[in-house]
Amino acid sequence: MSSTSAALQRFRPLLGPAVLIGLIAFFGALYPTTFLSQQNLLVNILDTVSFLIIVAAAQTIVMVVGDFDLSVGGLAALATSFTAALITTTTLAGEAQDPGFVPLAIAIGLAVGLVGGLINGVLVAYLGVLAFIATLGMSVVYTNLARFRLEGRTVYGLVEEGFVEVARSSTFGLSNKVWIALLIAGAIWFLLDRTTLGRRMYAVGGNAEASRYAGIDVKRIRLIAFALCGVGAAAAGILQSASTSAANTAATQPWMLQSIAAVFIGMAMFRGGKPNLPGTVLGVILLRVIDNGLNFTDIPDAIQSAIAGLVIVLAVLPPAIARMRAQR
Repeated sequence: MSSTSAALQRFRPLLGPAVLIGLIAFFGALYPTTFLSQQNLLVNILDTVSFLIIVAAAQTIVMVVGDFDLSVGGLAALATSFTAALITTTTLAGEAQDPGFVPLAIAIGLAVGLVGGLINGVLVAYLGVLAFIATLGMSVVYTNLARFRLEGRTVYGLVEEGFVEVARSSTFGLSNKVWIALLIAGAIWFLLDRTTLGRRMYAVGGNAEASRYAGIDVKRIRLIAFALCGVGAAAAGILQSASTSAANTAATQPWMLQSIAAVFIGMAMFRGGKPNLPGTVLGVILLRVIDNGLNFTDIPDAIQSAIAGLVIVLAVLPPAIARMRAQR
């Protein structure tokens, strides 16, 4: 490795925070009274990234083993549809009903996410279906099952006590949604960086064939990764429904692309192109800051979306180039 490459590797961990600070300074200079307001920074940005942090953290697990999951949005919608239908105070027909037991409803939603993740894992790891095809197809299945479960409507009036009020409350000046997201992201970081299972996941993602010769059950590791991703997607969907006191199938659909983009951004900024939790969280925040900052401009929505897409492409390029160089 040349001295220049070594220097770049040493400063790589500083790239992400530097870009984030630069973006905040840029938009803050343009719109100091609005962009830098407490309402915008703590609510419009920080509160709204909590759901995506969870989804992207779960997506990181799958990408660590060398796969990706395009069904996270659909699976989140399906899990949420089960939880919401059990704890709404109003039926889809508009009639009043007694809501069910909140912990049980949440557990059922998480179980739906687990089952969905296991289905994805079996298709990819054991049946050999390409992750792109398997998870994209199952995304359509999960989304339409959620629409069927909710009869194509939005469920309102979710129970306040123990559900909505938890998501909308704050602790030590920070929204509970953010604390929950950080707790889940921290648990996933610990799993990936501090456990034998996490090390095996990185080994499988680095070289599945070598891992197989080393005695690692590659299929089982990939199955576990998809299962955990399914649970994470379900958790994000349930938290989002608690925050809005409503559930529908449209709210979670953008998470597929956003979660993958966040992981790629993190890969470009940390660990030389490997998926990692700190980079993913930073990627989520960067995407949200860009989106939020552009909302203050007069740039048309279509151009804003184009800029966001360009950011994703630029985020994907460094890891792709690094892999090409490594293969030479």
